[in-house]
Amino acid sequence: MIRRYLMVLTAIMAAIGISDVVHAQTETGTAPHKVHHVVVIWLKQPGDENGRRQYIQESQQFARLPGVLSYEIGSPVAIQRGRANTALDESYDLAISSTYESRQAFEDFLKNPEYVRVAQEVLRPLVDKYKVYDFIE
Repeated sequence: MIRRYLMVLTAIMAAIGISDVVHAQTETGTAPHKVHHVVVIWLKQPGDENGRRQYIQESQQFARLPGVLSYEIGSPVAIQRGRANTALDESYDLAISSTYESRQAFEDFLKNPEYVRVAQEVLRPLVDKYKVYDFIE
């Protein structure tokens, strides 16, 4: 059923001039899925602006590594809400949201010598604890 749907979709897309995208996806049967990587970080010195600044400056170079589609990092923001929310956690110091072209691109990123060096030598010494959330589209 799905294969037939893709064949019909390919024909329709070809008729309107965008067949290259569909062919790239249907030849392998699936399109590459983006991987999203979210990290929440608590520094050894909570609230330390110099530590935050150093972590942000040193990690921004990761945005230029192969396979990285986006790399965003920031600190908590106080949002005025109409009512209290027990799920809200503002105790962390930094959060990172990054997106990678595919699972393979993310796995390659984690093995990249520049990432490994900066993460181990510069960033981890600043960190008390962190939580990681990875998901695929």
